[in-house]
Amino acid sequence: MVNIGLRERKRRETRQRISDRATRLFERDGFETVTLAQIAEASDVSIKTVTNYFTAKEDLFFDAEPAVLDALITTIEACDGPAAATEALRPLILDGPLLADPRRWADVGPEDWEGMRRWSRCEQDSPTLTAGRSAILHSWIAPLSEAGGSRAWAGLLVGALLLRHDLFHEGILRREEPEEIERVIRREVGQALDALGTVDTG
Repeated sequence: MVNIGLRERKRRETRQRISDRATRLFERDGFETVTLAQIAEASDVSIKTVTNYFTAKEDLFFDAEPAVLDALITTIEACDGPAAATEALRPLILDGPLLADPRRWADVGPEDWEGMRRWSRCEQDSPTLTAGRSAILHSWIAPLSEAGGSRAWAGLLVGALLLRHDLFHEGILRREEPEEIERVIRREVGQALDALGTVDTG
């Protein structure tokens, strides 16, 4: 049992190291130009090891998205129908700069904001990542629909999440103050959630 636990911990550490090193390379050199060989070299592993953990280069950039989807589904499944789920999702969607991250707006320091700005710039500058973001969000409609019991509601929820993503990236790339970004997201995404809460799923 101890050996299994140690092995799993080492796997997680290796996976996180690869993800972290890839992130630094993407931010420095741009997503399109970085190769798997460079990521492997920076992580002190083989290319095969990289691909064992991440099936595509895009998976390295979007490493946190599965946790976001899991958090959404867990919240929705704990609710009695889409209307209740909409309200339960508000804190997750509005109360912090990053989805599925426990840090609130006021808890994020200047260094973290600069890191998020570099990340946003990397995504914006890459056609592959821009298309990847759209594909990921579209792929969420089916599991969110299954969790909430309404495809229409799930599609509108994904629309609200896309709006949130765009507002956050636009604000951070314009170097707006965090308080202003928060204000805009709370107002505009909050309005989208208000509308979502009125959807007739019967």
